[in-house]
Amino acid sequence: MGSKKWFLSLVVLALSATGFGQSPQQQQRTNAISPFATSACQSTFTSGSGQTFLQFCVTMNGNITELQSPQGIEHIREGAFGEGYGICDFNVVNRYFDWADFGDSGNWLSSVITQPGGANTFPLKITRTTSDGIFTLTQVFSRNTVEPTVKVTMTLKNNTAASHDYALVRYADVDANNAHGGDFNNWFDFGDDSAWGYNNGFNVAYGVMLSTVPTSTFHFGFVQNVAGGPDPCSPVANLPSTPFFGDGSVGLDWNGTLGAGTSVKVTGEYRRF
Repeated sequence: MGSKKWFLSLVVLALSATGFGQSPQQQQRTNAISPFATSACQSTFTSGSGQTFLQFCVTMNGNITELQSPQGIEHIREGAFGEGYGICDFNVVNRYFDWADFGDSGNWLSSVITQPGGANTFPLKITRTTSDGIFTLTQVFSRNTVEPTVKVTMTLKNNTAASHDYALVRYADVDANNAHGGDFNNWFDFGDDSAWGYNNGFNVAYGVMLSTVPTSTFHFGFVQNVAGGPDPCSPVANLPSTPFFGDGSVGLDWNGTLGAGTSVKVTGEYRRF
């Protein structure tokens, strides 16, 4: 079976399970919010000025809850600050996610931060293990000050002696251009390798693209017609016809099979355009 058909079959199985046809907002309400969920900045990184300005921040859990570029133009830290990661274990259709202000699944252990120079310095590595011990997610953050780009490299490890079919999702509630002047409406579209939110026209017409660094791991971009985080087991449940104009969000999905004790490494990039 081809990789796309394999993934779609798993999505159908996830939706057919009891309660798994709920919207992401319903999922967040029915899952306990752990005491570790936060959108507060643990480290903030700033470079450049004017058109080359880039400022972003990372929470203790590895959420990017601020992205400002160029100077004075914010794309995430507006309204509810939504950004983060999710895992689906298709073997038992179990979800693990942390969407910052849009809630988490309550089934994570506390984060382990490796930052030799202290807060607001690189290197920065944040590691989290699911409370059942099945998966460990390691995130390493970096930036490109020339283009302005934020990079997060994610390594997902299967800690068990059995293989697991998985999906790994990265998501952001993009509120481009200071939430489009405060009405929170942007244009959204996506492709195989990326998804983006933006404004068109003159004057303030910037956007943010979330894209994958080239990888052999099967992946796809998607957008949502809602601001909240996606269901990691069915990330396209809120997929609109595109281009979509409204209060939406962007995401990437990487998926496959992790053998016993193996890991996969993928990288997502946030790029202002």
